[in-house]
Amino acid sequence: MIALPAHGFVMLSMPKCASTTLVTTLKGHAEILMRVNPRLKHMNCRTFTHRMVPVLQGAGYERSDYELVTLFREPVSWLESWWRYRQRPALKDKADGKWTGETSFDDFVAAHIDGAPGGITGRQARFVALDDDLTIGVDRIFALEAADVWQSWIAQRLGQQVDLVTKNWSTSTATAALSDTMRTRLLEHYAPEYDIYEQLRSAGGSWAVPSGYRPG
Repeated sequence: MIALPAHGFVMLSMPKCASTTLVTTLKGHAEILMRVNPRLKHMNCRTFTHRMVPVLQGAGYERSDYELVTLFREPVSWLESWWRYRQRPALKDKADGKWTGETSFDDFVAAHIDGAPGGITGRQARFVALDDDLTIGVDRIFALEAADVWQSWIAQRLGQQVDLVTKNWSTSTATAALSDTMRTRLLEHYAPEYDIYEQLRSAGGSWAVPSGYRPG
């Protein structure tokens, strides 16, 4: 989470969506910066609303003074990024079942959908939601792939050009093969994510979310 309310926005750091790059780039402008503990760095919309909105109010920033924004990634690509990230050697000798060096992408996706131990438990639609009905609580969502759009938006808010400092990209070159059966299951599972992603595509990479919107 990167709070820049004096510049009119707070950026929630969606996992696997350039979060480390944004922290490194914006840290000199932020009033509050969460970047070490993953639970704080990747604070979701619900947690921010309940815990951080009052903190900012105490500092004189009302919720209407800033936009709550985040980046959002093509859903299958987002999950593939997790699979590649967990192939790093540092996880191999840990007993938590997270290392994916010998796990096919098909099996990784199945574990995610089925909620199996070691699988990815989070999802992008839940990250931007206020409640279990997935009512979206952020004000604006940017498509990660439309980098020129969100970089220009940030530069406009800061009043200066922003030079991104790229960090934490995966070095894995493994092929993420996904069977037709598993792709069908994943697309059904990710119906809310693809609803959001299609809204982003239609909006040109920057979507001002209508109040109370729930993805289908």
